[in-house]
Amino acid sequence: MEFERKWADTAQVVEDYLKQIVPKLTRARTSKLHSTALSRLADSMEYSVFSGGKRFRPVLSLWVGEVLGLDPARVLPFAAAIEMIHSYSLIHDDLPCMDNDDVRRGKPTNHKVFDEATALLAGNALLIEALGWVAKNYEPELANELVEILCDASGFVGMVGGQAIDMSKSDMLTAQELDALHGLKTGALIRAAAEGVAKIAKADVKNSSAIKKYAETLGLAFQVADDILDFEPQKTKFGNYPMAIGIEKTKAYLHELTETAIHEVRIFGEQSWALEQLARYNENRKN
Repeated sequence: MEFERKWADTAQVVEDYLKQIVPKLTRARTSKLHSTALSRLADSMEYSVFSGGKRFRPVLSLWVGEVLGLDPARVLPFAAAIEMIHSYSLIHDDLPCMDNDDVRRGKPTNHKVFDEATALLAGNALLIEALGWVAKNYEPELANELVEILCDASGFVGMVGGQAIDMSKSDMLTAQELDALHGLKTGALIRAAAEGVAKIAKADVKNSSAIKKYAETLGLAFQVADDILDFEPQKTKFGNYPMAIGIEKTKAYLHELTETAIHEVRIFGEQSWALEQLARYNENRKN
């Protein structure tokens, strides 16, 4: 229960901050321009940002900041940018030209509520506004480093590259190929959520390396857990871990990744409790 309360409290901090800043990025400027089209675009952006996600990535950012001794206020602009980029990626993933999904988190997907063009533009705007928010809220040299981390995680060697591989993949992938795919598509932004905070904290090489390895492993474990949750032997196609190596070996692999992630952050002693519990939560989650 202590972990659930801590998650809920941290997620609420993120939620409150997003509710404070997203209207500044959308409503405040829309009202000055008196544009119906921009108002609709703002609706689309806010629809996906406030669609009820767990805030996994920004919570991770804040907990890494806690381990490294940062004030949450110092981390929140970066954590919010991470969540806006995540929201952008979900909008684009759901489009008919990508995964063609009609439902996300129990609600109609963005393009079903608005339209494909508006959804596409909402995703674009969220990505750009996220990078701009980081640029505005950190000193120039640090902002440049953080933007570089976010661009790497989002671009050719990150989510975009991972999605390209996913869209072009053959039905049968090996476990090693799946690791490479999901290290880009899912893991890159999770890694960035932690790596950027280590940069903000000016962590030394040892601590930065531990945080980065923890997040890389957790990001892969996150996708492995998703594949287990989504697995239906009669319906699931190839291109996932259970079909590549079997469901029991997939569960064993998830446990191995979880233990590896936990091992990385134990250098922080008792302060690593929340990060350890986050890895355990992922291993045992039901949705």
